[in-house]
Amino acid sequence: MSRAGLALALGVAGTLFGGHGARAQTSVEVRSGLTVGNHTSTAAGLEWAPALSHEVRIVRRLRPQIAITVGYVRTAFGCREGFCRGREPTVTGQHAALGAELSQGWLWGRIGVLYGTARVGTEGEAPKAGPGLEAGAGFRLRFGRLSVGPGLSWRRMSADTPSSTDHAVALAFDLGVGLEFD
Repeated sequence: MSRAGLALALGVAGTLFGGHGARAQTSVEVRSGLTVGNHTSTAAGLEWAPALSHEVRIVRRLRPQIAITVGYVRTAFGCREGFCRGREPTVTGQHAALGAELSQGWLWGRIGVLYGTARVGTEGEAPKAGPGLEAGAGFRLRFGRLSVGPGLSWRRMSADTPSSTDHAVALAFDLGVGLEFD
């Protein structure tokens, strides 16, 4: 890495995780819930075969209403229609997530990018890592350093393999628990 690249990386890290007085807050949030979705190669619409998904994020508040998030997202949903009939595999995505969050009172909204893989069942070619997008909204009830609340998330994930170009779309209904550190 060049000196300029290293200086830029250290500057960004200092801005994100350095002290900002009373405004800076870091928290960890864990969300889990049921997800439904579809996968382009299965030739099925939105599948109402939910599976358990979860995510873990570090949230760094930069201003009272603005935060950045970084974390891990595991998305899973069942597939019963189209080419899935008779096999009924689970579509599973595993992604690193980076995003921005806006909040006002107990409401929050998030947008971000994903990078990772999505696989249909355990058959076939290994998936290639690729980009994705996410958006979500919900509310949080705060109890001191603890927060709890439901959310709804939409994700579009690359599901490419060496021989095909596909994507998966998922809709997650989840419950989150967060804990502030500073």
